[in-house]
Amino acid sequence: MLGLADKVALVTGGSSGIGEACVQRLVSEGCRVMICGRDEAKCRAVAESAGAGERVATVTGDVRRVADCTRMVEETVARFGRLDILVGSAGIWLEKPTLEMTEADWDDCLDTCLKGAFFVSQAALAHMVPQSSGVIVHIASDSGHHGEPEAAAYAAAKAGLINVVRTLAHDHGPDGIRVVAVSPGIIATPMLDKAIADSPDPDAYASWQADGYPLGRIGQPQEVAAVVAFLASDEAAFVSGVSWLVDGGYCA
Repeated sequence: MLGLADKVALVTGGSSGIGEACVQRLVSEGCRVMICGRDEAKCRAVAESAGAGERVATVTGDVRRVADCTRMVEETVARFGRLDILVGSAGIWLEKPTLEMTEADWDDCLDTCLKGAFFVSQAALAHMVPQSSGVIVHIASDSGHHGEPEAAAYAAAKAGLINVVRTLAHDHGPDGIRVVAVSPGIIATPMLDKAIADSPDPDAYASWQADGYPLGRIGQPQEVAAVVAFLASDEAAFVSGVSWLVDGGYCA
């Protein structure tokens, strides 16, 4: 993709799933990448598999903690000298009937998917604004575009994230910064594997994952990462404030 070579990217949630695919794709495009996750061993494994030597580094942190959001960005700038791209991929899936939802469930989902995304963006913007450039790409969800059965907290968090993206695009477009969201449908990730395993009937739960998708299948992490790379590149220089659906036509 045009303009990605030698750019510095921070990927939260970069130790698995969509985040890991984004790391791999950005490295292949010539970026220098800081991988962030809560599990140091997993982050290091992704760094090793990327095979980019000194162009890849890791930092552990939890986006639910504002201090960690700031530290992750500061360590990226200390390691690579600047920050050009933030990919916010840290998130959790919460599927629970409304009458069974606890305050702790709600807080964990919103803190991870929405609060963390906002505050890591804030930390990134503190460096992007003075350099008058930067791109922020958050992984939202098609659940932010429609009601998600038995997943009110998750849908609320992703809908909120989409509107945070819109607001930041308005606020910081004049500073030369683009802010966008990517909204995947169901993607074959460890998070999906866990949801299937935790369901009362795993075989049945797995069997209907592709239902309603015009393309007749669920997506792959690499397909989301390709859109992330495009949006982070100069080829999307006039794209900001949108949520780009990568959902196999589900929301069509």
